[in-house]
Amino acid sequence: MKAETLRLSSALDESGAMEIARVLNTLSGVSKVAIATATGAIDVSYDENLTSMQEVRAVLQKAGLAAKRSEHGEEGMCCGSCGG
Repeated sequence: MKAETLRLSSALDESGAMEIARVLNTLSGVSKVAIATATGAIDVSYDENLTSMQEVRAVLQKAGLAAKRSEHGEEGMCCGSCGG
């Protein structure tokens, strides 16, 4: 099981977030989708033996959304243990 956070270029409304979650949950191997509407952050948990982050991004792109991978500490949250 793998988990990654993607960031959309803009915030979402509740109905948009529900639609994205619905679409991503149709991918085989996706077990959890959590979306922060205010920030456009999408947390996706998936089985890397069944799907990939490339497939997740492709589904988002097909829906007209561009997503990038969140960078470490981007949201001001960092435990500091890695020195990064």
